[in-house]
Amino acid sequence: MITVIVCSVNKGLLEKLRSNIAATIGVEYEMLVTDNSIGQRSIAAVYNEAGAKAGFPFLCFVHEDVIIHTKGWGQEIINLLGQKDIGLLGISGAVYKSAYPGSWSTCHPSLYRTNSIQHFAGQPAPVVTDANPEKATAIPVAVIDGVFMATTKTIFDQYRFDEQLLKGFHCYDIDYAMQVGQTHKVMVSYGLLLEHLSEGQLTRDWLKDSMAVHKKWKKQLPLKTVAIDPAIKKESDYRACASVLSIALKSRGNKKLVMHYYRLLLFSFFSFNKLKYTKSVLRYLFMNALKQVHG
Repeated sequence: MITVIVCSVNKGLLEKLRSNIAATIGVEYEMLVTDNSIGQRSIAAVYNEAGAKAGFPFLCFVHEDVIIHTKGWGQEIINLLGQKDIGLLGISGAVYKSAYPGSWSTCHPSLYRTNSIQHFAGQPAPVVTDANPEKATAIPVAVIDGVFMATTKTIFDQYRFDEQLLKGFHCYDIDYAMQVGQTHKVMVSYGLLLEHLSEGQLTRDWLKDSMAVHKKWKKQLPLKTVAIDPAIKKESDYRACASVLSIALKSRGNKKLVMHYYRLLLFSFFSFNKLKYTKSVLRYLFMNALKQVHG
């Protein structure tokens, strides 16, 4: 009933995932695995190729560095996606997506909807999060995390991952949620507990892809699925802007971007930011100017 699709870069993790899925899914399934260990193909291209080959009506796109703890989770996926108005499921997401190019999680934590166990570098223990203020079994969200994305073959045939826009391994989840969300509900399910063994890296490549995706969807953003207090919304926008500035400061050649988002923090979000980042911005501009003078 379910085709599990994996873009693999680590054989050890893949074998553990195979065993985990066999022990927990609880329904008939197949796994379509693409070895992308050399990293020559984008995850959007890998997912599109595998999805087109799927032999079952339900598709799960899953990272290989996960452990699924819920027994019989496959039936939960089938039951939810059997509802005609639901087009995409995840295990983590947010009910608000800012127009500023932050990740799904760069918003106020009260806007998170997740049932997950997340490992972070440098932390001795994973963080267990059960963000479910509505006490629902599943809840509509604006965007989801790409660690686990489930849809139907029918939806996939209508909406493919944008491999023309996204040539790497980032932001395919936000883009795909925005696509499916045009006609169907995007949901977080609380009927599946997933443990993610690594965290995403917000790099310069990630920022480039994020800006491209947000430009693509600028007419539809910001997006929300619940009523949000204006103060919470503004803080979420601030968090997204601050995230962009923080990432831009880590690489050379981002002078215009740094200045643009620093001005936003000063003039649009001063109550949250005050003069934070000022020293970092001045150091960035000064050091880049010196490097240009000295070649």
